[in-house]
Amino acid sequence: MRRARLLAVLAFAHLACAHGALAGEIYVAGQEAGVVSRVDPATNRVVATIPVGPGPAGLATGPGGRVYVTHPDHRAITVIDGPAGRVVARLDHPGSPFGIAAAPDGSALYVGDWRRGEVVRRDPRTGAATGPAVPVADPAGLVLDRSGGRLYVADREHRRVVAIDTAAMRIAGTVPAGEGPFALALSPDGARLYVANVRSGDLTVIATGTLTALATVPVGAMPYGVAATADGRLVVVSRQHAGAVAVIAADGLSTLGDVPVGRYPEGVLALEDGRVAVANWFSGDLSFVDPQARRELARLPLADGPRGLAASLR
Repeated sequence: MRRARLLAVLAFAHLACAHGALAGEIYVAGQEAGVVSRVDPATNRVVATIPVGPGPAGLATGPGGRVYVTHPDHRAITVIDGPAGRVVARLDHPGSPFGIAAAPDGSALYVGDWRRGEVVRRDPRTGAATGPAVPVADPAGLVLDRSGGRLYVADREHRRVVAIDTAAMRIAGTVPAGEGPFALALSPDGARLYVANVRSGDLTVIATGTLTALATVPVGAMPYGVAATADGRLVVVSRQHAGAVAVIAADGLSTLGDVPVGRYPEGVLALEDGRVAVANWFSGDLSFVDPQARRELARLPLADGPRGLAASLR
């Protein structure tokens, strides 16, 4: 089983979406179980397990407790009423929807489609496209700025990040990154974008105001998820093969050390109290980490295959 999973990630390494938002409740996609788990970070416990169908991958949260889940192999987006813990809609999406982001005002979804090589804006109620598709050859992670006016997309096979003007649905600029840019996270003030480059084993730091790369920080093999802490002082990167997360000082971009977590950590999410949550794919659990003290505080068993994470909006 372990060998099968390893082959799956090497051949289909697209299912580790990590978000830079600060967390209220946490939603975790269990890829192999076909569920989304709702976790209360105040008590470190699962409060709901919501069946969503095969292969859930990317997640995004919107106003009113809505949670949106992509199914790349099934051409669909599931809509969940988070507080009620139930599925309320299934939106069709031609192609392979993976990365997803929701406008802060609930007016739009932005979906990266790796089969069609594009990013599409969709109506979150009907699923209908609401503007021109933007060509991005291999879209992986997506993250919106706080205003919702700019969307950043990791173009996985082209060593770059694409910035999209969401009002016009056009490319506003591109920035070179490392090999296999995958997960993205914004700093709390929005001034920096952190990019985890899976194949080159490093982190690209981008100034969002000028769309320029500021630095490249080595972090070790297979960095799959990234998050900036609530105070912006630390950056946490999951190291899939090491079973650990790397902690980096935002000021100076020096590596402070690793924190061991579960097996094959992928998605990373910042919590409001300074902790981070880490989805451990192979060990089937969620780690809660204190990055300042550089230690794991707790580990919560989840449904099989936890990979992507998203946070409810406050």
